[in-house]
Amino acid sequence: MLALLRRKARSPLIQAAVVIIILVFIFWLPQMGGDGGPGTVALVNDEPISSREFQRRYDDLLTQYRDQLGGVIPPELLEALGLKQQVVNQLIQEKLLLQSARKTGLPATGAEVQRAIQEMGEFSENGVFSLDIYRQILTGARLSVAEFEEGIRVDLLRRKIIDHLVGFAQVSEAEVRERFQREHDRVRLNYVRLAAADFLAGLSLDEEELAAHYEANRERYRREPRLALDYLLFSPERDGSGIGEEEIAAYYEANRERFDFPEQRRARHILIRSAENAPAEEREAQRRQMEEVLTLARQGADFVELALLYSEDASAADGGDLGYFRRGEMLEPIEEAAFALNPGEISGIIESRFGFHILQLDEVQPARQVSLTEARAEIVDRLLREQGRQDSFVRAGEIYELILTEGSLQRGAEAAGVSLSSTGLFARSQPPAQLARYPEVVQAAFNLEEGELSSIVAAGDSYAVLYVREKEAPRVPPLEEVRERVEADLRQVRAREAARRTAEEMLAALHEGDDLATVAAAHGQTVRESGWFARATMAAADLPSAVAEAGLALSPGRPLPDRVESAAESYYVISLAGSQPGDEALFERWAGPLRQDLLRDKQEALIDTWINHLVHQADIRLTPGAI
Repeated sequence: MLALLRRKARSPLIQAAVVIIILVFIFWLPQMGGDGGPGTVALVNDEPISSREFQRRYDDLLTQYRDQLGGVIPPELLEALGLKQQVVNQLIQEKLLLQSARKTGLPATGAEVQRAIQEMGEFSENGVFSLDIYRQILTGARLSVAEFEEGIRVDLLRRKIIDHLVGFAQVSEAEVRERFQREHDRVRLNYVRLAAADFLAGLSLDEEELAAHYEANRERYRREPRLALDYLLFSPERDGSGIGEEEIAAYYEANRERFDFPEQRRARHILIRSAENAPAEEREAQRRQMEEVLTLARQGADFVELALLYSEDASAADGGDLGYFRRGEMLEPIEEAAFALNPGEISGIIESRFGFHILQLDEVQPARQVSLTEARAEIVDRLLREQGRQDSFVRAGEIYELILTEGSLQRGAEAAGVSLSSTGLFARSQPPAQLARYPEVVQAAFNLEEGELSSIVAAGDSYAVLYVREKEAPRVPPLEEVRERVEADLRQVRAREAARRTAEEMLAALHEGDDLATVAAAHGQTVRESGWFARATMAAADLPSAVAEAGLALSPGRPLPDRVESAAESYYVISLAGSQPGDEALFERWAGPLRQDLLRDKQEALIDTWINHLVHQADIRLTPGAI
């Protein structure tokens, strides 16, 4: 249907309004078609979800993933994502929300539908709703007025039930304060790190425990399949003698777009997040906050510092740096603003679906066309690679015919006067050095059976012919063959146990009242001190996240943890060295965004809870084989 609408968009007027009709159809199409028969994916309380809507929604979701992954979705990833089930679940939930809205008695009156349509600027002329334009657009899209207005009604109902649900969410000042304290109250730790590697020295293992470890972990030592190869490798020879200036110039002319570098710009931004569907007063408060930031920026405050302090985007840590970008690589409103600025200038307030932004343009790299002289070396390299690849393939084909004629790889190589390479037994994960750079060859080799000759195998710019001389099935070798590995593994296990045991003894002594410095000295360890850090700045602690989290759970009334934390083959004994409440000025800055985050979390939780309730109460019947 969306493709049809686009094909029917013949006039600029219709093109301008197609987006409205598309939005309506996104919400309305679940109501169309299907009576529980072959055209139905599911019945939700006896209301159908049509196969047509399922396919449209699935195609849209698939396109989104393809765009994110550069146009290709590996089949195994597609299966793992479970896109079809995702779409079915979404459509079921939307159907249940609409049914809930009707049962709740929320109205979507004719007057509301008319007002919503009249507020759509695409149907207006000189700021006034035009019935003629309205009918013209719908006629061009082959929609009746009744159909379109029913779609608007459904959209209004869905919005109303969601607004009704989220209206129950409330956030108290105590909750905002608690969230701030959780994120910004700071601690400093004293700690001892016991690395397993430090306990390796002096460990002795007897034969009995070595054998026991081997038997308990036999599968860990199972060897992969291995094979031994004879092979011929045909690699390009690049001497450049066959590349003429005319050929270089012809390639440049035929591929000028390859050497065309469009203008790039580098900018910084500050973002104050604001949901598009947030209440008007909330949106206005966020805009006023951004106006204050903009005033500071235009008065000469350092933009990097402003981004670090105020921006709610991940780029804040880098001073709001967006890096270099071309046209078409950034959100449209951000791009329009960035390409209208001169270096050093600061934009006005920009609205996007993420909220409110301001930009500072750092640098402009003008568009340029790389000249033939500049591009010559690259072109010669490309032509040599192509020439070498073709020559290698021709040579491989000629010798392959000889191999088939002579009946063996060895005799074919001798007849062609080329040297034959051989390997010992190797596993797929550990190819010999000469083949490590050719994964295609290794893959092809393991697809062959013992005594089998390959066809010509492409490997980058090279080609190969392979013969599997020997192939060994996977097996668990006897202890003697893997003794060194088993011994190393067991020593590591024993070292970890010793480090953990020592750490636990130290922590127990602390709980009994001993001082960390005294306990550490008794075990030959050194006490270290972390910097001040909060949950929002854990990286400053230079500690593993699990250890830092354990430290943040400590307090003057509970200065010691209940257990030892471990990370990366090390064990940590920690104690609280100090604690500080979050800065009050910082609380004033973050109270608003924290309140919004908490409110959003509660609203989403309310909607999820309500939908889960509806799902459990509903009669949902999936059509077998429909997806």
